[in-house]
Amino acid sequence: MTTTYIVAYPHPSFGREDRCCRCRVDAETNRRDILDQLGQEYVRPEYIEDLREATLWKASNLSASDLSQADVCDGSTQKIYEWINRAVEDAQIPRRNAIVELFPQGPHVKSLKMVDIVVVTPDITEALGRYLGKFNYVTGRVFPTLYSWIPRNATCSGIQRGLSPSDSVKSSAAVKETSNDPDGPRYGRPSHRFGPPIALFSPPLALLKHQLDHLELLTPDPRTLDNAFKFVTQSADFYENENDRERALNPILKNLLPDDTRWQTLTGGKVKQGGVRAASFIYLIFELKNEQGLGGDPFLQGLVSYGKIVTQDKYARYRKFSNLPAIILAIAGNRLVVSAAIFTDKVYAEELLSVTLRLGPHGSANVLRVGRVFMAINQAMERLDGLYVKLQFASHSPPPPQTVALWPRPTVHPSETQSIPNLEFFAKVDRATGRPLLEIDEDNEHHAMYLARMQVKTSTQAKGSTHEVFVKFSPNYNEAAHRLLAGQKPPLAPALHFCARVIGDMYMVVMEYIPESRGRSADVPVHGPSFPPNLLRVVEQEVLKALRLLHEQQWVFGDLREPNLLYLPESGGRILLVDFDNVGRDGEATYSACLNPEAGFAPGVERGQVMKKEHDFGNLQMTLKRIRFALARA
Repeated sequence: MTTTYIVAYPHPSFGREDRCCRCRVDAETNRRDILDQLGQEYVRPEYIEDLREATLWKASNLSASDLSQADVCDGSTQKIYEWINRAVEDAQIPRRNAIVELFPQGPHVKSLKMVDIVVVTPDITEALGRYLGKFNYVTGRVFPTLYSWIPRNATCSGIQRGLSPSDSVKSSAAVKETSNDPDGPRYGRPSHRFGPPIALFSPPLALLKHQLDHLELLTPDPRTLDNAFKFVTQSADFYENENDRERALNPILKNLLPDDTRWQTLTGGKVKQGGVRAASFIYLIFELKNEQGLGGDPFLQGLVSYGKIVTQDKYARYRKFSNLPAIILAIAGNRLVVSAAIFTDKVYAEELLSVTLRLGPHGSANVLRVGRVFMAINQAMERLDGLYVKLQFASHSPPPPQTVALWPRPTVHPSETQSIPNLEFFAKVDRATGRPLLEIDEDNEHHAMYLARMQVKTSTQAKGSTHEVFVKFSPNYNEAAHRLLAGQKPPLAPALHFCARVIGDMYMVVMEYIPESRGRSADVPVHGPSFPPNLLRVVEQEVLKALRLLHEQQWVFGDLREPNLLYLPESGGRILLVDFDNVGRDGEATYSACLNPEAGFAPGVERGQVMKKEHDFGNLQMTLKRIRFALARA
């Protein structure tokens, strides 16, 4: 039996003005059959290729008249947003499943009034993402795949247009151009161009980071130490040119890496040497210079090579499933640098370890260290190999329901007994406002603060329910102080669901998320004059209550400012303290060496100075003064 379903294809190539058509569906009809019908009967021949990567989504409450007014290419951006927010349920139709499996009750209405299925091609996604990027909104439930795909695709184009790897290090001007390029790599130069620790985003690289930090845990075998000795002695020698050094070191390096490593030399100014395994993914890049300071920085050249490789068109499908982690080995003279790189919204890299390759009076320890370094690299390569083998198969599946390549995949620190909770990330948040970001701008590249969904079980529930939670990664966190305030009735801090160390020298903190509909920071210039007249009184009373509790435990809050005070209008007004990164012991802990002296702290709050309880009271008075002034001007 054949039933008619209404299929919407909001694309300029579609041969109908209302963007809808009738498709015949029987018990066996699947995605491919629907797309074939579209291609044969409705889509202009020059656009048939666009259908190959299309996905099908089950529509909900979408009429044909909506589509006729919401062409994705006509610039009516608000209409597009309204349409996509209504058009698609949280149900993508699997590639091989029969259509009827998702429609147990059949189509919505047997007429051209209601749409059953929406066809979405990559260029539709790009058009929607481009327009939706103008709105500070994350759909999350409906179309999480839109999140930063378009900025990421634009970054790929920008990286491909940038200087070649060799040209990027030819002069100080070229290094500056590469490092300041809007689409260039983030690796700590200039000082504001960096991201969260790489280890948060890749379990294989997290293992590498941990082992390089704890080399004493590794015991290389005699063969590895033999080759490590040769590698150290040969690296310490002098060579007429780069080619001579490369010829001397390459055979030894190949012996230090896994036996089945295949090497590939790429031309066209993309990469000089790459360890190639697992479906030809390059996940180890080796760059060499004859001496330090001659011929440029091998690390930066290798990093630019990585960017050129992962942004090639042939990796486009894989970028939807992975951040494409890689190891970069850079040698300049007798200096070895081991780094890691990933591609999320931009290319990020981090130096993990540097070694001077020499013998000297501590030759045995130096050789042992090099052997351990390569043992750690080998183990990371094995895990990367497994990751890319799986990725090869995953890429034949429908694109993931979320942009998984953008989100953290933290690895719990071995010293922890807790397991990381199951989280479904869906947005990064603005550091200043706490709002979800649709596009990650440069001001928000540094931090690691996200929104996610998590099963949360309360004492009154037999079964947990899904909640949106706030997730942050921080090098310091005072869990006890947070729990103290969160445990008050009413609470003086958001509920804390999880706190543990993860590899990357960070704490992972999962807490209750307070959306703007419930509360916002007491930062009047950011949120406007909509605060009630009693804001000052509420801030003073609630913060003093929190400080008394903290000070009884000999803790100093340390960073008492408006952004760290959440105002909730319920019950006449409440304040929640957030950001327990800087809470320290009175008279013992010191303020951060990176503390911002322009933030308006009280006297005595300075870089490296000892924290004292009286500083909290001084900071409170400074905060009240700023709020009073802002309210008067609003």
